[in-house]
Amino acid sequence: MSLPDLKSPGKQSAPAHTASPVVQLNVGGHVFSTSLHTLRKHPSSTLAELFSGHAKLRTDAQGRFFIDRDGSHFGAVLEFMRSERLPTEHVLEVHREAVHYNIKALVKLLEETPVMFGEQVGRQQFLSRVPHYRENIEVLIRIARAEAIAARHSSILICVLRTEEDLALSEDAINSLDAAKEWTSRVRATR
Repeated sequence: MSLPDLKSPGKQSAPAHTASPVVQLNVGGHVFSTSLHTLRKHPSSTLAELFSGHAKLRTDAQGRFFIDRDGSHFGAVLEFMRSERLPTEHVLEVHREAVHYNIKALVKLLEETPVMFGEQVGRQQFLSRVPHYRENIEVLIRIARAEAIAARHSSILICVLRTEEDLALSEDAINSLDAAKEWTSRVRATR
């Protein structure tokens, strides 16, 4: 099934069922109706590329164009393409879809929302205060993998502390966790 070329209105060779600029989509079982204009609105997007008329698209049993991806948040992406309205819910999930479909305007605007901006800025500020975070986390991951392989079981507790005084306060909590773990192991052994 091919798509009509909307830039050439004089073309009449397209079959009658594709001459309409209305497109039926099945995105992972979620059905959507939209226009070719909407799908082509962001020229560098994956959707614009798919619906440029050059790509070979699969269809489902009802003749709807099929996109093999979870369609749970595709409606929010489509709504942005129609009206430029940003979603207020599931921002992280919609961002993931916007990245997948390469809709740069939506990606940029979502990254500027308080939810995402706060997450990114907060994380970066936190990590900037942890000396040698990247190197240390890699070492911890390697140790955990080696321990898990050797013991066929592993548990790791990572604590980030601001000061040496915090270390003294947290040692009691860590000792309590170790005692609880030992008690749990003994109880399991007696069963």
